[in-house]
Amino acid sequence: MRILIVGAVEGGSLPVGRAMYAAFKEIKQEVAFLDYSDFRDAFVKVVKSGNDDASAQFLLKCNIRLMQKVLDFRPDAILGIAQSPMVNPEILIKLRKAGILLCFWFVEDYRVFDYWKSYAPFFHYYFTIQKDAFWDKLKEIGCRNFHYLPMAFDENLDIQRASTHPAINVSFVGAPYANRVHFFSRLQRSDFEIYGDAWKKYGNGAVVIGDRWISEWEARDIYQRSLININLHSSQNPHSFGNGDFVNPRTFELAGMGAFQLTDMRQLMPLHFDLEAEMVTLTEWENMTAAIDYFLEHESDRQDFAKRAQERVLQEHTYRDRAEEIISLLS
Repeated sequence: MRILIVGAVEGGSLPVGRAMYAAFKEIKQEVAFLDYSDFRDAFVKVVKSGNDDASAQFLLKCNIRLMQKVLDFRPDAILGIAQSPMVNPEILIKLRKAGILLCFWFVEDYRVFDYWKSYAPFFHYYFTIQKDAFWDKLKEIGCRNFHYLPMAFDENLDIQRASTHPAINVSFVGAPYANRVHFFSRLQRSDFEIYGDAWKKYGNGAVVIGDRWISEWEARDIYQRSLININLHSSQNPHSFGNGDFVNPRTFELAGMGAFQLTDMRQLMPLHFDLEAEMVTLTEWENMTAAIDYFLEHESDRQDFAKRAQERVLQEHTYRDRAEEIISLLS
């Protein structure tokens, strides 16, 4: 099958598109990758300007690049990733009429990003990282062919580099969503370190780098150096802890790298990990300090959890596994 992957313009889904490109190649599909990352600066300018004409011109350039690639590659199927510019209903209808299977992987929280409302029904297959509540919303707008496709681990990542930096007891890497700002302000530990853009303005003493984006390589270096990685899923609700649904990409990445993590409980987590042997999940923030203290003192337990989670991910949760699932639906 000839598959065109339409990459994101910016954001955390950029590496997802590239990982899927590699995964489809591994399973012997003819695949091409449409890279929009060079559009990022123009996109940021358009967003900041708030100018409708500038926005229309930007989307036109995106559409032209897409159609040129379609004419050149002649795909049987197209897979868009969240933040990729496949948002023009007219273009999507034309592609459908041309007999191309249209797929989209919405690797976002539907409650935070709602752009899915304007175009989800135009896709033959709409893949989501959330289930029941989101699917009800999709049904309301006429989107029926949805499928649960959780995030995964990129086994082609370079994670073997030895770091010259010192070990970290407890760390977090990521953006300052409201719940993270709230709960991390309560974690009064001198051995806790926070890394991520826009954290500086919150005045948390644990922030080490808080005024710039942390690169993928830097993040992996921090993950590997950390005895404990705190994986607190994002939420706009400052008091949200232990009751969310989707499992974020960091869960699979940390596990795949063999790095130990403490994560908030997620409704869908038991579908992917054994909560007794592979993943330590907390339902209440009040248990976080005790969990940190315990696992800092019990290295063998940390290593056992990390090893079993890594084995599970490499067996079931790689991007190759996701590519194979998509092909089984399309074939």
